[in-house]
Amino acid sequence: MARERVGILGLGLIGGSLALSLKGKRGAPEVWGCDSRKETVRQAISAGAIARGCTEAQLSACDVVIVCVPVLRSVEAIRRLGPRMRPGTVLTDAGSVKSGIVREGERSAARGAFFFVGGHPIAGTEASGFSAADPDLFRGRSFVVTPTPRTDAGAIRRVERIWKRAGSAVLLRMDPKVHDHVFAYVSHLPHAVAYALVHSVATLPSRVPLGYSAGGFRDFTRIASSNPEMWKDIVLENRVEILRALSHYRRNLALLERRIAAGDADGLLEYFGRAKRTRDGLLSS
Repeated sequence: MARERVGILGLGLIGGSLALSLKGKRGAPEVWGCDSRKETVRQAISAGAIARGCTEAQLSACDVVIVCVPVLRSVEAIRRLGPRMRPGTVLTDAGSVKSGIVREGERSAARGAFFFVGGHPIAGTEASGFSAADPDLFRGRSFVVTPTPRTDAGAIRRVERIWKRAGSAVLLRMDPKVHDHVFAYVSHLPHAVAYALVHSVATLPSRVPLGYSAGGFRDFTRIASSNPEMWKDIVLENRVEILRALSHYRRNLALLERRIAAGDADGLLEYFGRAKRTRDGLLSS
């Protein structure tokens, strides 16, 4: 049986880390890489992350193609790649918003004879680019597949096998719309709030010197150092769910404001206590 060939479109943090994580693994596929930046491809080859740099068109020679570019660009890439995919091959992605990508992927697959599988590795950092790629990024982390009734079971297993080799310890399956609802609260909202908090401080007329910021501000706002281009795409692609999440957050923030204004010590204790118990439960799970 011929060795499987995997093509990665986008060799940034996620794509680069995936390539590095497969490097030297027993039974790992041959990895080809494609990126809009030629220097990135050269770095990936030099690091031994990919066996070959290729063009987007040459990805058609791969058995599995994984799209690892920002979500709005992912939709466009899937639209271009679809007509080039060979019968029996698999096209998948690593985006953190799934409904639109899965819709476009299945539309493209229906016109061809290949399979599409939506995917999302639950891993990342505020850093970006191949220079930030880490072969252990996915170790012990979860990977979510977002199948629909039309998704081929064998194609799902092929995609899950790749991410398991990359280090993912927990493989989950979730409806695309449920995925976007869940991650609007546990990922997209925290990023939006972190950006808003830093923006609030940055626009204060009193010009608060950030050199005096305590650990709380730095810890809470770490993710505001994430790639603005990537998060602009995520927010626009999942805007309906994120707007609902922001509305729910504003209601809870307004409740806190009312309790502070009223000097409601018992109410504040209950509010903070519930938040602490929820957070502590997350850390112990």
